[in-house]
Amino acid sequence: MIFNFFRKISTPFGVVFISVLTLSAFWMINFHGVPGVPRDHVFGELGILDTTINYSPSYAYALFAAYGTEGRYAYKAFLERVDFIFPLIYGFFFAMATTFGFTRIFPTKPGLQKLALLPFGTTLFDFAENCCFLLMLGNYPSHLDAVVRVANVCTLAKWGSALLSVILLLISLGGLLVTKIRRPTASRSA
Repeated sequence: MIFNFFRKISTPFGVVFISVLTLSAFWMINFHGVPGVPRDHVFGELGILDTTINYSPSYAYALFAAYGTEGRYAYKAFLERVDFIFPLIYGFFFAMATTFGFTRIFPTKPGLQKLALLPFGTTLFDFAENCCFLLMLGNYPSHLDAVVRVANVCTLAKWGSALLSVILLLISLGGLLVTKIRRPTASRSA
């Protein structure tokens, strides 16, 4: 049922629309800034846990301490207002773009087509990671070391799933390119 929904919306227009939306959101988050979310210079200098591959409780809390009160407020605002929407946007992008390709390069293999939904694992792990970060920030300065460890597992799973999403997207794009190249050759010989 979910895959049928994605098959319906993964049209050329739908894929272009979600691609533009994803790129716009990425640009705003990383370069322009998002309305309602304070821009804090600390993020640029120290980074955020979301983009760290592996971290310990001591590193996470040292980073929170280095942020200071304003930095922690800005990070919390970012998590609440941006990082609960952006994972959904990029999840739709990867699922729609991959569905568009897989339904065309594997027309008789519905099992392979459904692999296009795997990018939503990245979205789910990102949501779980964000919940952990919000819990940590909400209880700061108390240290919730077990929550940090769960967050780290979610972060590692998010990045592993993101890598898988990129691989599926590349297979989709490569498959579309190969079928596009083969079609004109096949139609000329007929």
